[in-house]
Amino acid sequence: MDALISKQIDETSLRSPPWTTMVSNDDNAYIDFKKQPKLIRGALEDLTPFKKWDFVETFYSLIEWINSASSTLESNDCVFNPVEKNTDQQYPYPKKCSARLMILFRDIPENCQEKSVDWLSNKILTLVSTMKPNFKAGAIALSHSPTCYLALGDQPNTGGMGYQVTLTFLAYGKNESKCYENMKEVLKVAQSSLQGVNKSIQHGELDLLYKT
Repeated sequence: MDALISKQIDETSLRSPPWTTMVSNDDNAYIDFKKQPKLIRGALEDLTPFKKWDFVETFYSLIEWINSASSTLESNDCVFNPVEKNTDQQYPYPKKCSARLMILFRDIPENCQEKSVDWLSNKILTLVSTMKPNFKAGAIALSHSPTCYLALGDQPNTGGMGYQVTLTFLAYGKNESKCYENMKEVLKVAQSSLQGVNKSIQHGELDLLYKT
């Protein structure tokens, strides 16, 4: 599967988890899925209209796992965009759909170390690119989003400036059904790759960055 990494940093807004409300909708308050995993399937409103499609269950499973006790990562934001006309010329399909998942290290200070964030992105990139090499109807793109980590302090001269890693899932097809079928495959690769990253962290691979 194609794996892309963008050097273009998202400067549209500075995120500060745990955020309280969304600018566009005050009703969308932050929910810590690590503490309230049972809310995942009801809180992700973008997915609700598409529950009849198999990819939604795969997406729920990914978010449940990444926020589970067995994960060293967590999610902070999730968006799904339904089928639309495909304008990505490198993929010869008339339709596409997309989704976004923002992830971070649970060890909050790690997110403020550029070396660690780069390691996370590159590790995901490597793992994704080795899976399903013959699958050409989907891709995962990675980018960094500037983030102020309030857990490290919210007073002047405190806090921590760092990043989250944004995963953008892209799936293509001749029609709606094929797009959503291919999105399921993209999400399965994403979960397998993130589980591989998780194992590397648990085995101390990230710690070795600071011993060389």
